[in-house]
Amino acid sequence: MDEAAQKELQATVEARKELGPEHEEHLIAGFLERIDREIDRRVEAKLERRRPARPLGKETVGIAVPVVAVAGIFGGPTGVFTALAAFVVIFLALSLSRR
Repeated sequence: MDEAAQKELQATVEARKELGPEHEEHLIAGFLERIDREIDRRVEAKLERRRPARPLGKETVGIAVPVVAVAGIFGGPTGVFTALAAFVVIFLALSLSRR
């Protein structure tokens, strides 16, 4: 148990001693609610660190469209296919490297 949780528990126990057993249910419920929020915060922080970044954002697609258009103008269907194949390889490499 970390120091903050220990202090919360100690404060709850001290409050129970002062207020008596008739307030025990409310004190315990409050303590458990604070602990639950702390657990949720920690889980969310861990998930945020593990969540992969999206390699296919609007700006990426915005760059791909003119590149494919220019490849089509100068390279015809072969240029378009080559540009699209290059983007597929790049996007796959980005996706695999962020895992």
